[in-house]
Amino acid sequence: MSTSYNSSNGSSYTGSVRGQNGVISTGGSCEDEEYGDVSSVKKMDAPPSTAAYTEQQEQAQEQTNKVNSLCADFNYFICLCVPRASGPGDLAGRLGRWFWGQSDQFISSIIVSISMIPEAISYALIAGLPPSFALQSCWISCMMTAIIGGRPGMITSASGLSALLLYRLINTDTIGATSIMFVPFVVAFAGILQTFSSFFGFGKLATNFPAPMIVGMVNGLAILAFALQFRYAKVFPLTESEMTVSAAAAGDGKAVEVELTIALFAYFGKGLSWIQPWLNFGVYLGEVFLAFIVTMFVPKLTTFFPATIMAMLVVVAVEYGLARQFGADTPLLGDYGGVEVKYPWTTVLDSEYDLPSLASWETWKIVTGYGSALFATQFIETAIALNVVNRLDESDGPGFLVLFGQGLSNVLIGFMGGMGSSGVVSMSVLADRTFGTTCLSTFMTGAMLFIFMAWGYPIINYIPLSAISGISIAMACSFIQWRSLVAVFTAFLPNNQRLLLPPQFNVDRLDVCIMLVVTAACLTVDVSALALFCIGVAVSTVMVCRDRGSEESPGQEEIEDIEEEEEVEHVEVVQKQQSIYPSPSGSSGSRSDNHSNHGGCSVNPLDFMCDAAEEAIFPVNGGCV
Repeated sequence: MSTSYNSSNGSSYTGSVRGQNGVISTGGSCEDEEYGDVSSVKKMDAPPSTAAYTEQQEQAQEQTNKVNSLCADFNYFICLCVPRASGPGDLAGRLGRWFWGQSDQFISSIIVSISMIPEAISYALIAGLPPSFALQSCWISCMMTAIIGGRPGMITSASGLSALLLYRLINTDTIGATSIMFVPFVVAFAGILQTFSSFFGFGKLATNFPAPMIVGMVNGLAILAFALQFRYAKVFPLTESEMTVSAAAAGDGKAVEVELTIALFAYFGKGLSWIQPWLNFGVYLGEVFLAFIVTMFVPKLTTFFPATIMAMLVVVAVEYGLARQFGADTPLLGDYGGVEVKYPWTTVLDSEYDLPSLASWETWKIVTGYGSALFATQFIETAIALNVVNRLDESDGPGFLVLFGQGLSNVLIGFMGGMGSSGVVSMSVLADRTFGTTCLSTFMTGAMLFIFMAWGYPIINYIPLSAISGISIAMACSFIQWRSLVAVFTAFLPNNQRLLLPPQFNVDRLDVCIMLVVTAACLTVDVSALALFCIGVAVSTVMVCRDRGSEESPGQEEIEDIEEEEEVEHVEVVQKQQSIYPSPSGSSGSRSDNHSNHGGCSVNPLDFMCDAAEEAIFPVNGGCV
């Protein structure tokens, strides 16, 4: 979809267009005699044919991509307002063209906000909180991060790993107040830590997270997202009276007790009963499969109409046109708690909140302890989502603004009675698949969710859960890294056989081990994100120190005699051979040599994650980054 028009004084506007692999390019251009090209960054003279110029050109292009990604919405605003409209008709025409050019962003926001509702409610159930806590977190975080200038195309909402941590808090035996009343303070404290961490280089750490940990975490989150869909086919465990803040009871456990909570079982909804009768269950599975097929394979035929919208319409037609005509009723969104929040603008100053006293030392021990753990968990999930979106858009997001904006939004979420937010991979992938790649899409996702909560719930509550589940399973299949499973098997092959493999399968054995450990921890331990945070900081510190040491070492490699010259020539011959045949993982040399060169391009560990289903997530161009 693309739109363009020329104004009377020569300014031009180009709307969003579909690029390669069906991805939307939203970097509109505005050119005017007076204002010039506002999207250009750097122009260089005629290039000399040198390697230095090539590197300089790549850096300039990378800088251009960053600015185009972050300033796309600003460019559209300039095109709308400059030059000044000649009258109401001209202004109305510009607004119409602007809305048409941004139609992909608005459609994406509707799809993502609807899909976010049952996922957020599930996270609230995992944490033992009313659904309103999760829904409040979703709309506030999306709007706040978009306004402050977070990563375009990255969706922030309530998350499952944070819910597991809050579940431990809810079941803690507190003094002077019910445990649920500590949640606003814990969330706000975590937000304050996030805000301050952005000033101490944590944003750079978030954008440069170790690749094996990213792969392992993405695989773990994909499996958890798939397990979460089973909850939708089970009986909703709460009554209407139990979904209020005042109905929450104090916990009976101890905060210092180390208890193992299997994350996979919590997502699966262990102990809940399946929907009955079995005819309804069978129809539900059939509708899920239908939505999955439409979402996965319609984009291969046409991208004119969003596949996710088509999947919802098809399932709605089957549900109300066929299933219910024969007496088969599958769960609707309204049966799963519903999206209605009577007063979404309620704050913790409301009478139903009985907050603990901040003058007590016991209160501060709970707030600081759980707040620090929640900060680490949210940081990990945000870092993973940020790196995935960076790969999707092929540009680096502003780590500082992401942490700063999310920290402020969590402070506001705590004040508004939410459970906190972080970057979510599943919803970010869904936004990208529906071409929502700007901050406008993220903002409108929060705005549409607020509209659904306050006024639109009578319509939204009639959407079948099977449609949302099928779309979510398709997204999980899209961002899970299938080729990492192949890399696990190839790690056990002898070195002479690994030499014959393509570079995306010849992955360092240590990286494969780290990936498996991270995935297993994500699936089994509820405090895995806290441990991963500490490991990530340690690994990143070691990598930085190693890189600095390697930069200082070339001065020791001076050639002083003929024997050293012959040795250097021998090393060069070996390196040329390794550019064709990747070196084995067990060979001597630095660890970076094990990620061998293929065709002159260095291979990133993330690139062994690509096939037809995941090509939109981690695209590979001839095996090179």
